[in-house]
Amino acid sequence: MAHVLIMGQTESGKTTLAKKLAHHYKQQGIAVIVLDPIADPEWPADFRTSDPDEFLDFYWQARGCAAFIDEAGETVGRFDTAMQKTATRGRHWGHRNHYISQRGTMINRTVRDQCSTVFLFSTALEDCKIHARDWNKPGLIEAAKLAQGEYLTCGRFTDLKRGRIF
Repeated sequence: MAHVLIMGQTESGKTTLAKKLAHHYKQQGIAVIVLDPIADPEWPADFRTSDPDEFLDFYWQARGCAAFIDEAGETVGRFDTAMQKTATRGRHWGHRNHYISQRGTMINRTVRDQCSTVFLFSTALEDCKIHARDWNKPGLIEAAKLAQGEYLTCGRFTDLKRGRIF
């Protein structure tokens, strides 16, 4: 399993996409765990908390989950080593992490580098340039021009595609 970045401005569609992905995992029989500081009850989760310590305790005891970390810029941050380990070691537990953030640059570069798929919604041009460089995909710069609900997605070794969530 590989990790995923979902990034974009407020109301761009990132949480809607994440919840749709969570529904998809549940339909496949994969447990969904969510760290959501806002405590949104609409997550289709087997385990949901707003407490990072509680999330990490559950995360390291579970195996093979689709984990969603909302507001990852705050909860993972640049220097939180306990959360950084979810990216560097989580695959060894069979987890597929989804880091959801308004600005991917708020997430530690090591965490970003551990992700193999990105969904980039409307984002500031300067951030788009960083992601284009990180992913070696110059077309990611176009995310600065996307409308609400539109996104660009790619894998580390796959072509850039355009999609729409609503």
